Amino acid sequence: MNFFFYSRISTVGQNDERQKINFQKFPGYLPKNHFTDKIQGNVPFLERPEAGKLFDHLTSKNMSSKEITVVIDSIDRLGRNLIDILDTIKRFTDNGINVQSLKEGFQTLINGRENPIAQVVVAVMGSIAQMERNRIRERTQEGIKIAKAKGKFKGRKLGSYQSDVRLLERHPVVVQKIKKGLSYREIADITGKSTATVAKVKKALVKRQVLVS
Repeated sequence: MNFFFYSRISTVGQNDERQKINFQKFPGYLPKNHFTDKIQGNVPFLERPEAGKLFDHLTSKNMSSKEITVVIDSIDRLGRNLIDILDTIKRFTDNGINVQSLKEGFQTLINGRENPIAQVVVAVMGSIAQMERNRIRERTQEGIKIAKAKGKFKGRKLGSYQSDVRLLERHPVVVQKIKKGLSYREIADITGKSTATVAKVKKALVKRQVLVS
C-alpha cells in the first residue's frame, strides 16, 4: 500500500503541525508524500495547488497499478462544504483511490472495494447534501420570481457565452489534463466535468494558440 497525506490550513500564518503530528503516528508516513495547502477552505479541492499536484500524481499512468490511500486528519480538509467533500470522495473512489480519515475513523475502500460503513456515512452525507442543493435551488427560484415581479430579471441575453479566458480560468484542472494528452472521456472521469465542457476548453486552448489542434 502506498500512503499519501494531505493537510490544509487557512492562512500562511498558521502551520499544520497538529495535522503533521497525527500523520507521523501513522505507519507508512513519509514527509515526501505529505502535501499541504495554505489556502482558504472555500476553494474546491481540485483547484488548490498542492491538492491538484497530489491528484495529478495519483492518477498518472505510473501509479495506475498501485494500491493508494490518501490519509487526511479530518474529512473537512477535502472541501468547502458537504457537496464538495462528496464530490472529492467520488473523484478518488472513481480512480480506485482509498481515502482514510483519522478523526472520523473510516476509509472509503477496503481491498479495492467500497467500505460498507463508509457507504452508509457517505449516503447520509449525500442525503444532507441533496437537501442543501434543493434548498439552494428553491432560494434561487424564489429570488428569480421576485426579481421578475420587479422587472429586474431578464435572464441571459440570447447568444451570450463565456469568454475563452474566463472558460480557461474556470477549468484549470481540465486544461492541465488536456495538455497532458488525455482523452475527453479520461478527463471527464477524473474531473467530473462533461465531455462537452472538456471539448469547449480544448477548443478555447486551440483558439488562443495555447494548444495545437
